[in-house]
Amino acid sequence: MLANIRSEFLLDPDTHYLNHGSFGACPREVFEDYQNWQRILEKNPIDYYTRQLKGLFGKEASGPLEKARTDLAQFVNADAEGMIFTPNVTVALNAIANSIELNANDEVLTTDHEYGTILATWARKCLQNDAVLTEMKVDLPVATKAEFVDYFWKHVTPRTKVILMSHITSATALVLPVREICRRARKAGIITVIDGAHAVGQIDLDVEGINADFYTSNCHKWMLTPKGTAFLHVHATQREAFEPLVISWAEINQPSFSLRHEMWGTRDMAAFLSIPAAIKFRKKHEWETRNFEAQKLLHDYRDRFSDTFGRKTICDHTWLAQIASVLLPEKIKAGDLWRYLWEEYRIEAMITGWRDEIILRLSFNAYNTRDELDLLLSAIQKFIHK
Repeated sequence: MLANIRSEFLLDPDTHYLNHGSFGACPREVFEDYQNWQRILEKNPIDYYTRQLKGLFGKEASGPLEKARTDLAQFVNADAEGMIFTPNVTVALNAIANSIELNANDEVLTTDHEYGTILATWARKCLQNDAVLTEMKVDLPVATKAEFVDYFWKHVTPRTKVILMSHITSATALVLPVREICRRARKAGIITVIDGAHAVGQIDLDVEGINADFYTSNCHKWMLTPKGTAFLHVHATQREAFEPLVISWAEINQPSFSLRHEMWGTRDMAAFLSIPAAIKFRKKHEWETRNFEAQKLLHDYRDRFSDTFGRKTICDHTWLAQIASVLLPEKIKAGDLWRYLWEEYRIEAMITGWRDEIILRLSFNAYNTRDELDLLLSAIQKFIHK
């Protein structure tokens, strides 16, 4: 097993940071690259925006912003022309909802495992257009992925215009079979919107292979970039109709597709410019191997946590990546446990809810240790019996 590299991160040494799934930690050298771009901006803002970020005010796309876009596109196997930098997945999904035209009685089909704010966004979109948001129930434990696809597809109707689905669900941490769903949807002429908030950097992401109409992911979770760094990839068939969320000078200057959607007036682009540094850091520290080791360890601990709490696991390991959810005993109150873990042990852990269940979502990254998972388990046991 590769050596722990916590010293490469800026994390408080007194904190047991086991919630990388909510906000990832940024390595020291990537953060320094991010700050360096901010310093370049402050030395001469005009030079930065009009010369160094060449392409922002013209049709030619070049310079460090386009290098970051090209590097990221290569990292996720997508065409760079369709890549838009966005602060987070929530903004991206709002942009998609803003652009897609829904008519009365059109259906947006999703599952009841989706992130709450995303459901709220699309519920409002449907309400405004007399359309319908259908949350298909997916019970736990889940069966095989092939059975999931068949079960999901039985809920598709002639009214289904959009399929909205997480690649990795937030509360239950399931890696859903989005490639097959998108394949069937494209054949049926249904628009696919994939919320990959937890995907990039955690799994080997293949945007072209998934072939969704819209795919978005947060780089600031598992890819190790600074906060406020995400992307939206728009399929070539959707680009002409896709409307900018913010109207700016791009409507007049007509730059590239990507820049038309990124030009929001004055923006600090430093976090996006540090994407190549994050990719370099991952390669230098053999991150694919680290991910594999972390996943294996996490899967073993997921089973151990479930056994200790006397709860069944919600899926087999084929559904899991580097986060895993455990059902907690029914008597636990989420807020009380969350505060206890922080106040007594300085443990940052995700305690959330889904339906009537209280869930512990485990995250494990290269800066974590077995001892921290042992401490978390021991702390929860003490909380249950206090």
